[in-house]
Amino acid sequence: MPKFRARADLCRSRVAFAVAPVAAVLIFAGAAMMPVAAYAHAVAGDRVFPATLAIDDPSVASEVSLPTVDWFPDPRDGSGNIPNEIDVGAELDLLLAPNFAVGISDAWTSLTARHEAGIYGYQSLEVSGKYKFYENDDHEVLMSVGLVADVGGTGAARVGADSASTLTPTFYFGKGMGDLPDSMALLKPLAVTGTMGFAVAQDRTEPDVFQPGISIQYSMQYLKSSVKDYDLPAFVDHLVPLVEAPLTFGVDNGGHAFGGTINPGFIYLGGRWQFGIEAMIPVSAGTQHGTGVIGQFHVFLDDMFPALAQPIFGERQL
Repeated sequence: MPKFRARADLCRSRVAFAVAPVAAVLIFAGAAMMPVAAYAHAVAGDRVFPATLAIDDPSVASEVSLPTVDWFPDPRDGSGNIPNEIDVGAELDLLLAPNFAVGISDAWTSLTARHEAGIYGYQSLEVSGKYKFYENDDHEVLMSVGLVADVGGTGAARVGADSASTLTPTFYFGKGMGDLPDSMALLKPLAVTGTMGFAVAQDRTEPDVFQPGISIQYSMQYLKSSVKDYDLPAFVDHLVPLVEAPLTFGVDNGGHAFGGTINPGFIYLGGRWQFGIEAMIPVSAGTQHGTGVIGQFHVFLDDMFPALAQPIFGERQL
């Protein structure tokens, strides 16, 4: 789930914001009306890794996030004001070949501050490719590699979009704790996922950035199905409480700043869809001025429309 990006183009914005609500309603209605079945997105053995909000998960699939919305106070601007930032984004991923998917994402940004005119525009368009090269069902392990490209010149500089592209080779991993001994049964629902990316700015006057990320999650579904059924309310059985930490470290050209957020929250797994919400707590004053919030509605297209979401070339192998 790459960070949302988009093109600053008025005609495109009119079409996107006219079509997006209709698409969201149709997707939600279809997901809600279809019978709930096994979760077939990121699975290793008995483990289901949900699609996390701030960092990407380790699997490949046909899926859509529509919308992803966040709000947070930015650092103080040159006038001493604290702009409020709102991002409204969408992402589409499609499985092209066995264990290989491509994605495209974008977002619209609003920056508003007291006594100042609002600033609005799109971020840079982001495209990606990811290959899942390892799956171990016995030990609940998934690993993938990918490349994420922020396409320079496709966003609005007034909201911080770069004129030059950035390429980010990334490693993705997930590990469930279901192979722990029975004496540690209550820890078996725990899982860890993470990413390690290195963003290489094509404008060599800009800093390159190391982008590690990690999530720690506890699956109530796993607790019920693979450890013990405690007869908890049905709503609780669908929850995945988690903490994400997307971080950044500048590594050259004087850009040695440390940034990122710590995101506690939860994901509700609805079968062919999920909804998540998290707080965004900054780790440095340069990231944001205070705590924000992010929410996302996500649909697994390969579960919802199996015939349409199969790999275009070949069949799924892992």
